Amino acid sequence: MSFVPAPQQANAASANKNALVSSSQAPAVAADADAQDKDHVFKVRTFDVFWVEKSALMYKDGIAKTFDKDSRKAVTVVKRKSSIPLILRDMAPPEGSIFDPAQKWEEECESRRIAQIEADQASAAAAAAKASEKKKSGKKSNNKNGKTTADSIKESNIADKLKKDHERDLQKLSNLSKLKDLQDASCETTDGKINRMLKMLHLSVCDLKQGAVQASEAEILDILWALEEMPMFKIADDLISLERASKKAIKSEKKSSKSSKKDSKKDKKPTKGKGDAPEKVVLTPGAQSLKTLYKDGADSRGSYKDSLKYARKLMKGKENLISFQLTEMPDRLPPLSRYNRQFKLEEWQCDILEAIDSRQSAVVCAPTSSGKTLLSTYTCKAAKGTVLFVLPSEVLVWQIAATYYEFFRGNVTICTDQVFFQEVTGEAQVYIGTPLALEKCLSKSRGCAGQEMTKGEKEFMILDGGYSQFDYLVLDEVHTLNGPEGDAIQRIIQCCNCPFLALSATIGNAPQLQSWFEKLRNEHIKAIDVEEKKRRSHFERALCKVHQSAEIRSR
Repeated sequence: MSFVPAPQQANAASANKNALVSSSQAPAVAADADAQDKDHVFKVRTFDVFWVEKSALMYKDGIAKTFDKDSRKAVTVVKRKSSIPLILRDMAPPEGSIFDPAQKWEEECESRRIAQIEADQASAAAAAAKASEKKKSGKKSNNKNGKTTADSIKESNIADKLKKDHERDLQKLSNLSKLKDLQDASCETTDGKINRMLKMLHLSVCDLKQGAVQASEAEILDILWALEEMPMFKIADDLISLERASKKAIKSEKKSSKSSKKDSKKDKKPTKGKGDAPEKVVLTPGAQSLKTLYKDGADSRGSYKDSLKYARKLMKGKENLISFQLTEMPDRLPPLSRYNRQFKLEEWQCDILEAIDSRQSAVVCAPTSSGKTLLSTYTCKAAKGTVLFVLPSEVLVWQIAATYYEFFRGNVTICTDQVFFQEVTGEAQVYIGTPLALEKCLSKSRGCAGQEMTKGEKEFMILDGGYSQFDYLVLDEVHTLNGPEGDAIQRIIQCCNCPFLALSATIGNAPQLQSWFEKLRNEHIKAIDVEEKKRRSHFERALCKVHQSAEIRSR
């Protein structure tokens, strides 16, 4: 069918003839005309969906003058460049917002290594202590705990360093009196970080009490939850509460003993030995530092301790805390919170990251927003060569390409049914595309088709290197194996001689898919199906966690 609309009736005779059409035929003619118009509009609107003109994605980039020897004339040529890099740049997330999973995985590996070393040292020390007890060696020690002089010197040096760092943090915080300055500040010690959070909470509470424009209850609760998420603060605050409770119990016991009629010495001695008296709580150095801060931390508007009580009372006063979070502070929940951006890898993510490091293939079934993108991004970052990233639709291709174009500084190749874009300045780190388009471009040979035969120009629809160049294969939304391009996905899996990572949120038979992959690739495939109890987004976990903490505080 032609894209050109039906010609208009030009002569008057035909116009008069059309005017004599019976009224019964008029609705049918009008319906046919409407159908033709709709058909034409549909074709015009969908014209660019099936085909994109090459010049439409180019922009002028100056001119170049050359001299033609045959005609002996100067020829001016307009230079053009692809606008796809500009499109990807504009679609990319804001600078600094892209999460680097490699850095987080390095921190996790380092913490695991340190924990393993400490566990080994503890077991070795226990074994050595048992051996020394058996041998009864008369080695001299510096104190009752059996520590050598070298260990005591190391501990004293560490304590001195912590003390100096803490004094430096306190001096830095003492010069800051605005919330914005405290948000941008950083502290080296744990006590300094707790002091900074308490001071920000105090400023927010005072601003709210005084009716400042920028003050809000959401700001106070955001700082309070970030403060209570700090492990050292929680431990120290609990110890202070226990000490306060024990002191009250001792005081009440003394009052009851004085008011009793039996005040003889014989009656007092057994009560001391019975062990009914409450034990005295010994505060740790961190708890002692926090207690001092509660006592001395204050300004002209009040004390830190009173501000903390006000914030906790404010949280208890909310009848529906989750509703308040969703309506008043949806942009403040972790990891969007300015004060609480802690991110911890889950156990199943660590298992897959270990498999990627050991170059094992894996199938992951996990819901949306559970952390699958972290795995695919780490695969592209950790691979030593080029990564082939297969996606089911062009929309996802553009989304991932825009993110990776910013993340990998432009070393991205795009291949879809509509657009082919390949960097000519250097080797691409990631090939992103749809299955059929990637298969066609990777299977073609140079000089055998297209403009390379007719004009001698480089054909960008051909991706150099073939399937053997890829170091890793990522299959996102792998459940589309059942879709119209599933055969192309299967051929890509068979042609790529490299480990792969298959991701999906809607696989109901992960073990069956694992066995199918093992039969197809003739190798062991690791499969992880995230349990239902773990299938919650970080947003939902923050809601549940804060709601539970509020219930505990209110009891």
